[in-house]
Amino acid sequence: SSFDTPVGNEPLALDMNTMGKGQIWVNGHNIGRHWPAYTARGNCGRCNYAGIYNEKKCLSHCGEPSQRWYHVPRSWLKPYGNLVVVFEEWGGDPSGISLVKRTA
Repeated sequence: SSFDTPVGNEPLALDMNTMGKGQIWVNGHNIGRHWPAYTARGNCGRCNYAGIYNEKKCLSHCGEPSQRWYHVPRSWLKPYGNLVVVFEEWGGDPSGISLVKRTA
């Protein structure tokens, strides 16, 4: 798919939340491996730090992807006609991929 670079200087990211597992390229640059279908697991109940330490004691974001947004450096982009290529191994819905401006 192709896209034009959004106006502005904010950092950009691809939202890959609707995809399964694979690789991403933008204009021939590898953004990395996406795997939002793999979700964090554990006990995400109420957190209580009292007592003996246990690394699984206060987990958060269970059932959510470990990573959803993938940074796209503006220096890799052209004003118009940027190409994003997604190699998908597990399925997913590519119509849900979006380029977003990141905010603090």
